[in-house]
Amino acid sequence: MIDHYVINLVREFLVRHVDCISLSVLTHVRVLAIRYNSWWRVNPLKRALINAAIAYLRNGLVIRSTTLIGMLRDAVIDALMNTVTRKLSFIAYVIGTKLGEPRNPVIAGLQWLNRPVQYRWLVG
Repeated sequence: MIDHYVINLVREFLVRHVDCISLSVLTHVRVLAIRYNSWWRVNPLKRALINAAIAYLRNGLVIRSTTLIGMLRDAVIDALMNTVTRKLSFIAYVIGTKLGEPRNPVIAGLQWLNRPVQYRWLVG
């Protein structure tokens, strides 16, 4: 079981790294979520928003509304959160980069996750 501290670290990582919303990003996130069977765990309104934006962008139109882009970014982050929290290697990578391990962040993250909870210190 992953604790809330680790989930918040993953969410912060995704917020920092999801910066542009395009047709390729939206379709990739949807395909990834469907492949890992987490698409149905996403809020139905956010799923509909992503599907509508994909259909809109496939017609060659452009999304210019900053509010809509912010909503799409939030929907993409939620879809990715449901997908990547199932992959231990990604969680270990996020923790390892937060620990500041430049060479092997996955190994450092796995070592941190394997420690008993009372011996873990707060990262960052």
